[in-house]
Amino acid sequence: MYKKLLNETLIYGMGAILPRIIIFVLNPFYNIYLLNTEYSKFSQLYAAISFLNVFLTFGFETAFFRYAPEKNMYQKVLNTSFWFMCSNAIIFLILLYIFIDPIATFSGYEDSKQYLIWFGWIAFFDTICVIPFAVLRFKGRPILYSGIRVLQTVVQAILTLAFFAFVSPQILESINITEKLSIPFLANLIASILGVVMLFKVIKQVRFNFDLSLFKKMFHYGYPIMLAGLAFIINENFDKLIHRFYISEEDAGSYSGCYKLAMIMTMFVTAYRMGVEPFLFKVAKNEDSKKTYADILFIFSVICNLVVLGILANLNWITKIFVPNESYHIAMDIVPIILVANLFYGIYYNLSTWYKITDKTYVGTIVSSIGGLITILMNIFLIKEYGFMISAWATLIAYGTMMIISYIWGQKAYPIPYQTRKIILYMCLAIGIATINYYVLDSNLIIGNLLLISYIAFLFIAERKTIKKLIQK
Repeated sequence: MYKKLLNETLIYGMGAILPRIIIFVLNPFYNIYLLNTEYSKFSQLYAAISFLNVFLTFGFETAFFRYAPEKNMYQKVLNTSFWFMCSNAIIFLILLYIFIDPIATFSGYEDSKQYLIWFGWIAFFDTICVIPFAVLRFKGRPILYSGIRVLQTVVQAILTLAFFAFVSPQILESINITEKLSIPFLANLIASILGVVMLFKVIKQVRFNFDLSLFKKMFHYGYPIMLAGLAFIINENFDKLIHRFYISEEDAGSYSGCYKLAMIMTMFVTAYRMGVEPFLFKVAKNEDSKKTYADILFIFSVICNLVVLGILANLNWITKIFVPNESYHIAMDIVPIILVANLFYGIYYNLSTWYKITDKTYVGTIVSSIGGLITILMNIFLIKEYGFMISAWATLIAYGTMMIISYIWGQKAYPIPYQTRKIILYMCLAIGIATINYYVLDSNLIIGNLLLISYIAFLFIAERKTIKKLIQK
């Protein structure tokens, strides 16, 4: 069972991680071709589209996984969820064109309205693809899912590099590309359109039917997840959305550039989520489901600890490759904080299993809203005095608070036999080693990796029986 989950997670991971790795590899080129001030706009717009995606999908991806397994419900769920998202995307695009002037004025893009148009269309096509991608995950087709995701990103990367390095400014101007910042946006739009084309066979399965009673069920199930997703996006991207209004654009761009170094942890959590979410619902009715959930969290937390230690042990050479522009390095101190914050988020995601399988999704809304409120208040009231570092600490405190609340609430409402003491012990040990390596040893390559190897050896000795059982499964 665990081997199957691992295999699917690895394949889905290719679809989730490889695109992010490709985008991550593009970061040095953004450093080279875009100024800090331009990169702040780049990050702000991508932060904005992450908020849009939450509203447009409205939690219906998770609702699809919840209701599609029910007997004779798959086609109805597919039709209803797809047409709902499609309607959302069309209405959004119409409203964007109607209100483009006031939106541009409010957001400070009066002279760059084309950026907003690019992102409107990107959001439109990405929304159309959500349910077709969910179908591939639901039907257990991770290779096709990952292949489409990877190909989209490869095309986006190739176009970005080609436009940056090989296409003359005269040709770009002939297609109304007058600023370098437009290049990654255009490449992204083309890749998003390609996604719809490659998923057309899945889209053809949709029938022109809409089940209103089913929609009401999915809506009531999905909107708390949407609110929880919104709170997550606030925790993840609110800082990058508002930085240009509170700190200098140079600092905002540097923060976003260094934030990318924590993407390795984010990529792992994303790959895990893609593989585990359908699995959690499928085993929910098994007698030993709680034991399964507990085992999964333990394994996940240990791997996350290793990711944190591995990144910080090799941070110096990673930085030289992926953030070559030293003007960005003023924000390097956010990296260890964001890494640990993402560790907390990953554990929180596992702890949220209980309210999803018991249809109490409002719990996620409450817990995530608390985290979102912490993020908003700390950023708005403290960022001017303490600078961008407060944004990193806000993310850490928000996710840590959400993790603790979810654990306490979950153990009262739906007790799961987590190996809590071991998880805390191994996590604190990893954070302690990481803290010493970064702040005392300045991410020393040799000592950092020796500490990492020592930690792995300790785990193998301490958990040799557990490892043996997992291998047998």
